[in-house]
Amino acid sequence: MNIFAYCQFKEGYNEAFRARVREICPNAQIDYYEDKVWDEAEYHEKLRKTEVILGHIPPKDLPYCESLKVMLMDIAGADMYLSNPALRDDVIICNASGAYGVILAEHAVAMIMALRRSLPEYGDKKHAHRWGCIGADKAIEESTVLILGAGDIGVNTARLLRPLAGKIVGVRRVKRAVPELFDEIIGFDELDEWLPQADIIACSLPATRETKHLLDERRLRLMKKDAVLVNVGRGSLIPTEDLCRVLQDGHLRGVGIDVAETEPLPENSPLWDCERLIITPHVAGNSITQDSPTNRRIFEIIYHNLENYAAGRPLDHVVDRVTGYRATSERL
Repeated sequence: MNIFAYCQFKEGYNEAFRARVREICPNAQIDYYEDKVWDEAEYHEKLRKTEVILGHIPPKDLPYCESLKVMLMDIAGADMYLSNPALRDDVIICNASGAYGVILAEHAVAMIMALRRSLPEYGDKKHAHRWGCIGADKAIEESTVLILGAGDIGVNTARLLRPLAGKIVGVRRVKRAVPELFDEIIGFDELDEWLPQADIIACSLPATRETKHLLDERRLRLMKKDAVLVNVGRGSLIPTEDLCRVLQDGHLRGVGIDVAETEPLPENSPLWDCERLIITPHVAGNSITQDSPTNRRIFEIIYHNLENYAAGRPLDHVVDRVTGYRATSERL
């Protein structure tokens, strides 16, 4: 078995990770991308022989993966591979969904609190050396929260907001039983009814055909004028031009986005100049160190699936090619 590990972390996979992989696959040929300076030809030849990828390679390199059978990703979103025509039908993609829920929820709630309490505006006043109250803030207490995507990230967002929020409503692609922490679960078909009622809208949906441009200009304008909207899912959810027009018209108290339709966000994007908008560069899942709780969960998912693969057992966290969701979990 040929295994190629391509790490998302600049420091690469640590010694404990490598030892565990070697323990699971003692006879495998294992290469780590960060261990050497690969010239292009050598790198492409390595990919041609690789059966298992740990982590995730750049999508542009998929055409070279002639022997690939499974990619055990260290990220949750697989859309950049599913939309790539070079991905063969027989290649299994397993994601790390379930590992990022806490840290992404923390980021979403941080943006919600900052926007509700005018922290970006106070930051501007600080830089201008000006003291003074901007105006009345909007407390989270007793607010109605609409969470688009009631999976791992959405559940953790609800957990963090539950002590303060008045009502928490989850939105799922398919309406199912109400999980703990939520007051109600609705389907996409009820979204228009609930958007005007929400004080806070938190989004953590993956990129699928059903979620693309789900929050277009019409739906953005259904939201309360003083509502707060944050998105830590995928940028395809909200059309860039629609969001700009709505903000320029003074609608919405504030918006926080960690993702955009086009990434990296171009220097000439109108989003940079929108007021009441927090932008972070797709870093909500940035857990900084390999010994963080997030990364430990990622590694455990990879170990578990590598053990299954080596033993010929069914894999977990398999991504459904049609829906884009994790096939082995309850879908959103």
